[in-house]
Amino acid sequence: MLRALRIAERDMGVADIARTVGLPMTTVHRILKTLVVAGYVVQNAETDQYHLGREAFLLGRAVAETLGFDTAQPLLEHLSATTGESVNLVVRDGNQGLVVLRIESDQPLRYIQPVGTTIPLYCTSSGKALLAFSADPAGEVDRLGELEALTPRTITSPPKLVEELHAIRERLFSVNRGERIAGVCGIAAPVLGSDGVAVAALAVQGPEFRIPDARIAEIGPLVIGAAQAIAATLPRGFQL
Repeated sequence: MLRALRIAERDMGVADIARTVGLPMTTVHRILKTLVVAGYVVQNAETDQYHLGREAFLLGRAVAETLGFDTAQPLLEHLSATTGESVNLVVRDGNQGLVVLRIESDQPLRYIQPVGTTIPLYCTSSGKALLAFSADPAGEVDRLGELEALTPRTITSPPKLVEELHAIRERLFSVNRGERIAGVCGIAAPVLGSDGVAVAALAVQGPEFRIPDARIAEIGPLVIGAAQAIAATLPRGFQL
């Protein structure tokens, strides 16, 4: 229920929440009453609908510190300032990636991807970095099922995607040139845990016309260095 309220673009009523989470309205109402009393949810007195409350905000701030996001934030800001492009940190969320940190470029033309956005794994630079540095890249591709063509550049062949993941492991960063959205380029590197498996991916994104091949060669090592700096701040065995 808290997740439903987090991703909602507006306040939600009991019936909306019940449909979203698949629980009876009576159960949802009972849980909401508890969450309101605890301060995690607030009910609008005029509309009787619900949104997240102060305790949810404070919990999020505490989690940001515990998970190392507060330490990672300056590293993302520095990478964005150095490259002049937007930067985000993505973690795995099932068969998708979840944007947990984001620094927007100051450029007038930029690709917007707010915190909380979910992205496909197979056709984004962050997703491919997470797959390439998983414990079993080929098995992960099999579990993705059919790969939908989102643009003419999307890799839809599982064997070709596995081949691409092997290449990413060799050069330590991934590239997405319009595979999900035409005209958008991304360069990402894995944030590795102590076991060598990616716990997150760090990506630089911008319009393709500002990131030609020469800039990819320049940005790639910068992303790798920043991802390694983030990894160095994580305690042993840590998971995002």
